Amino acid sequence: MTKTGDAAQPPLALDAETVGDSIQRYQRPLIIGAIVVAAGIGGAYLMKRSADIKETRGMQALAAAEAVYGSGNAEAAQAELGKVVARYSGTGAGTAAALLSAQLSFENGKVPEGLAVLDQAISKAKAHQKAGLLALRAAGKATAGQAAEAAKDYEAAATAAQFRQEREQYQMEAARQHVNAGNFAAAKKLYETISSLEDSAHASEARLRLGELTLKA
Repeated sequence: MTKTGDAAQPPLALDAETVGDSIQRYQRPLIIGAIVVAAGIGGAYLMKRSADIKETRGMQALAAAEAVYGSGNAEAAQAELGKVVARYSGTGAGTAAALLSAQLSFENGKVPEGLAVLDQAISKAKAHQKAGLLALRAAGKATAGQAAEAAKDYEAAATAAQFRQEREQYQMEAARQHVNAGNFAAAKKLYETISSLEDSAHASEARLRLGELTLKA
């Protein structure tokens, strides 16, 4: 089982991370969480709007695409997910499909393609769906070496987040990317905010990172 809290956080490298490091350390947990949230909220929305045929069909199409993905045929799954994204954008199914499609693109080194899918999804997503999309776009930009832009997207994701734990996680990711971009002042501000929250799962790490930044300065 994936660890959470301080135990799940690796030491902060003040130098820019490699693409592989970024994917393994940050991207996959965020993607998985975002997909679960998007699909879960979409499912709840479907239950409330059982008469919404588009949402119903979107969930069915997503399930079919996920079945193809589960069979191990990534190329065919990407094609099926693309159809769901195109036909059901703005729905819970369309958002989940966009997240999974972008994940596959990133894992195959096709970062621009994945970012394009997310850009389109973000423009049409409902408010409660945007945090996960923004966070995944941030992860994609981080793997492409765009640390400053990644930090902005993580901060936007934190603003859009509905839950405190999710918001603080995105703020920590934003701080890391600010460090990678050389913007230590912005990183320090975020770490100070989180370190002041005694009941935050990230408070201890935030204090540690503040100490590292002080030494760096």
